[in-house]
Amino acid sequence: MVWFSARPPNASWILRRSMAVGALSLLALGSACSSSGGGGSEGAGASSGIGGSSAAASSGGTGGGAGNAGATGGGAGNGGSGAGGSGGSGGNCSLGTFCNPIPIQSFPYSDERDTTSASSDAVDTYDCAPGTSESGPEVVYQVDVPEAGRLSVSVADADGVDVDVHLLDSPSGAGCLVRDDSSFDYDIAAGSYYVVVDTWADSNGIEYPGGYTLDVAFSPAAAGDCATYPLDLKMFWTSCDASLDCFEATDPNDGKTYRYLRTPATGPVVKEAHLVTVDDDFGGGWPSSFTDQIARHYGLSQAATGYGMTRSEPWAPAGEGGSEYGQGSTGVPLPVVAEAWYVNMYWRNKPAAGTRMIIKNPANGRAVVAAAGYETGPGSNTAIGGVTEEIHHYLGSSHRDDLQLGFAVSDSLPYGPIQCH
Repeated sequence: MVWFSARPPNASWILRRSMAVGALSLLALGSACSSSGGGGSEGAGASSGIGGSSAAASSGGTGGGAGNAGATGGGAGNGGSGAGGSGGSGGNCSLGTFCNPIPIQSFPYSDERDTTSASSDAVDTYDCAPGTSESGPEVVYQVDVPEAGRLSVSVADADGVDVDVHLLDSPSGAGCLVRDDSSFDYDIAAGSYYVVVDTWADSNGIEYPGGYTLDVAFSPAAAGDCATYPLDLKMFWTSCDASLDCFEATDPNDGKTYRYLRTPATGPVVKEAHLVTVDDDFGGGWPSSFTDQIARHYGLSQAATGYGMTRSEPWAPAGEGGSEYGQGSTGVPLPVVAEAWYVNMYWRNKPAAGTRMIIKNPANGRAVVAAAGYETGPGSNTAIGGVTEEIHHYLGSSHRDDLQLGFAVSDSLPYGPIQCH
């Protein structure tokens, strides 16, 4: 703003002007607290007497320019440049957001809050349920899981309220591991995770925020003896690959030479497709494609095992040995829990269905009790076996990563993750 005066301003006018500038500087200071700061106000030039005062920005910006020199009088001189800000204070980090989640520090845990007053509205959809709108506000918690085990999470909302609960391994919808509108159990590895209570919205975009109670419990994975016994396993391989602990020997019963794999064995393990279970409903038949009712199968598997994850593998392919989709070499549907945790090898003498094997990841020490004897394969002599996507997921491994496979001494261990003694 430019001021014009027919005569030099008097002292009273200068005082009022200085007070106005000071007030504006205070306003600028206050606004800088929640975002990057503006610069200090430029000192006003006086035609006599007083140079402009410098102003300090509380954060972020640069100081104001120097005031103009007084034209006459003993007070002539330039006002000092305003001091620069100290740096912006950043975005909103209120409690219950991804940058400041509510800590879940002990179990069992219970908390009552209201999404109506939630500070976060960062996620509208989650990859574990991309067709569900969670466009309302959410409350974010962080849970540090000390060891492998089962995390049990439930949310109860009030009348007229619809909030859902999600488990994430990263601060975005892409990190969603499992979700539900009321509760879930998830077999989890040690680590840090987010629990998010988010507000559901209907197809018209109407949101249903409100009060809820969140409960979280944790129980360590079943502990057991993971001992295995040595077994030279006769394989269908026609040759031994040098990378594996394989050897040739003559079977005294028929005088023929076979390839044997020494177990426990360590080597590449492939990711297998899904097999039809006794609870899948195909009217006595088999799937008509790779994905026929596969989503329903995923739900059955998660409900029976309590192991939540984003499943994506299709049914086993048709045509191998004359098999149908999802049939594999078994010829009959599998028990649901055994199918989720099955292991196969290219064994000539298939073990009894349900035989326990211990699958370990030598990279991190995680272990799973797997169900052997239902399926045969893979045919390649460069892989020691195959396991389900559930096993790979829990072990933190991928297709053809090195794992250890061995036959369990105890054949009564429950299938699934285990904490080895």
